[in-house]
Amino acid sequence: MSNGGKDPIIGIGTGYLSIMMIFVVLCLTMLAALSYSSAAAEKKYSDKSGEYTREYYAADLEAKRVLAEIDAVAAEYGGPQGIGFADGLTDIEGVSVLVLPDGAEVSWQTPVNEKQSISAKVRYSLNGYEITEWKTVFSSESENKPLNVWSGE
Repeated sequence: MSNGGKDPIIGIGTGYLSIMMIFVVLCLTMLAALSYSSAAAEKKYSDKSGEYTREYYAADLEAKRVLAEIDAVAAEYGGPQGIGFADGLTDIEGVSVLVLPDGAEVSWQTPVNEKQSISAKVRYSLNGYEITEWKTVFSSESENKPLNVWSGE
């Protein structure tokens, strides 16, 4: 093709622009899909974390309610040395008492969820009580469940 003795016209064809446009759209679509899946995973994690926090604080409140009941029994019987103190605690579910020469040690567990519990121990003496343990532990049901590990056979 001649353009009257001038330099030849060199241009970009429409095929090249179409291929570039398809490539850009595919890249943007992949980035959008990755962003969406990342946001969905973050929301799922956030919901799970929020649910655990609610469960933990509800269990903590229940454990403190049990402590208040134990303290009320101690006040009713005149402390850990009072006659009937250990018998008065039998009405409170899940509480075990270890009578010591200078007082008593009371322990209980409050379930957080099916896997964890709050384990609490309180030592009563004539001076009042001292919390010796207040921690989150794995529940006994989940500890007894065997792991699915290959034995080499």
